[in-house]
Amino acid sequence: MKASDMVLHNQALPHGTDDVSEKRVDWRTILLASVGGGLEFYDFIVYGIFAPYVAKAFFPTGNGATSMIATFAAFAVGYLARPLGGVILGHIGDKLGRRLAFQFSLVLMTVTTAGMALMPSYQSIGVTASIAFVSLRFLQGACIGGELPGGIAYVVESAPKRSGLACGVMFACVNSGSLLAAIVSIGLHAWLTDAEMLAYGWRAAFLVGGGLGAAGALMRSGLKETALFLSIRQHKRTKLPAVEVLQRHWFQVIATIGIVGLNQALIALLSVAMVPYLTQVAMYSADVASKLVMFSIAILSIFIVIVGYLSDFLGKPTLYLIGAVMISAGGYPFYGTVANGAVSPYLLFGVAALIVSLIAGTFGSLAADLFPTNLRFSGLAIAYNAAAALLGGFTPLVTSLLTGLTRDHAAPGIFIAAVSVIGTVSVIAILVAKRWNDGGNATLV
Repeated sequence: MKASDMVLHNQALPHGTDDVSEKRVDWRTILLASVGGGLEFYDFIVYGIFAPYVAKAFFPTGNGATSMIATFAAFAVGYLARPLGGVILGHIGDKLGRRLAFQFSLVLMTVTTAGMALMPSYQSIGVTASIAFVSLRFLQGACIGGELPGGIAYVVESAPKRSGLACGVMFACVNSGSLLAAIVSIGLHAWLTDAEMLAYGWRAAFLVGGGLGAAGALMRSGLKETALFLSIRQHKRTKLPAVEVLQRHWFQVIATIGIVGLNQALIALLSVAMVPYLTQVAMYSADVASKLVMFSIAILSIFIVIVGYLSDFLGKPTLYLIGAVMISAGGYPFYGTVANGAVSPYLLFGVAALIVSLIAGTFGSLAADLFPTNLRFSGLAIAYNAAAALLGGFTPLVTSLLTGLTRDHAAPGIFIAAVSVIGTVSVIAILVAKRWNDGGNATLV
């Protein structure tokens, strides 16, 4: 690998397109680009919340535990499909345009989400229902594999001078999907009996996701291609983007996995693992646990925008490194304090959300800066989905096993501290590579 391949591309991002980058940022475009990511988070939470009903509808083995295993196996299928979907949609995005890949992924994701809601149950059509449900989940996961990486590429290229703020706004909108899922769950459980939830309540929650996707796809139809992509001459568009990324930019891919992986682990801990931890280990009530998670997501969403704004002036690597170091030092004490109840949990979770926002508000634009425009979609898709598979999917399981094996209530803090160290090393490695390439004149940009 040449030294020229081991550099941050953020300085090259606006070059040759200064007339484009100086234009006012179209925030409507940024918001529309965020719709698919919000639907991804909505689906992520809704599937977990309504998993018991999905198990009874499509995987009725006669044993509750076995049914749940089958249900979460179907959930995992979606994660396994992400890398494939990321490569395919990344290829389309880097060859034919971000807009086409973006629109295609959201339309197909909408159809599959609605399809799962309307699918006849096992009692109606037998094992065909189980197979069809898993197939839809696979297609949905494949679409998600290109949706958020594509969203990052699109907003960064739509606002190259304000990429930090643009990504901050996007991820604040994405987090709204988690809040909406919680609100839908609370409303349905308040209005419907358990029998009604099994009959049609969980389907209503999935239909809400399908409706949101349909509305988003309709609104997205007016999106324009990014000027930076259009500025690339046709002969500069790589025939096989994924292959070139892995051949020429493997260093950036590895570093991006570490950078994105910390955010994936943090989101998995908050969105999936935190409520079970609070109720089963720290002995909080289910009501308090749910409120703490919702409170954290709301605070995080606000600070993501603020951090994104500041990162355009203070430097994305700087803020990311501050957050990663604080998490590595504070992860274990945080869990210990949560477990012993020595501090108000709302104060504790509020401070934690502020610190996490230093990662969530910078990782997207920081990762996007590592790849050239003609390979950005594919590079982000490969690295993002690898991080999602390795850390997004396995963090809840690993932290639960770690807590059980060590009998240490603060054990999840050990894991997240280790992941923070990986993120820190990844950013430092990129900065060292850039300094080496620039002859010692690099700065934290």
